Amino acid sequence: MNDKSYIVFPLKRIASTIYDLFLLLGVWFLVGSIALGVKYLFVGEVTSLNPNFGMALVIISAWSFYAYFWTHGGKTLGMAVWKFEIYSLDNNKIGLKHVSIRFFINLVTFLLAGIPLLLMYVSKEKLSISDHFSRTSYRKI
Repeated sequence: MNDKSYIVFPLKRIASTIYDLFLLLGVWFLVGSIALGVKYLFVGEVTSLNPNFGMALVIISAWSFYAYFWTHGGKTLGMAVWKFEIYSLDNNKIGLKHVSIRFFINLVTFLLAGIPLLLMYVSKEKLSISDHFSRTSYRKI
């Protein structure tokens, strides 16, 4: 682990994620409203969106949310509140490759109720699975 690294244990990560989920909820309402408005303009009536299209909008907008904040400042609002940010272990700027790997591994972690976060306790470098594969970590701000 890099000497700049700061170990953010699961409870703090979950608290930050919950904070960000409230922000994401607003983004999802906006994106859904726009999608329904566009459907109304072209179809003339609004019943509902195709569930697959709706899920794709949710995932793309969530990825965009994290991609923007992680590449522009290294932190989301939830991370800023808990005073940590993300950085690349290879000392490069965080790019879309880092963001994509981290986002999709974190999505799986979320779907598994955060259980993979417990692997931090047995990891030699105290990195989570998403930290390890995306070659990113946290530092205190």
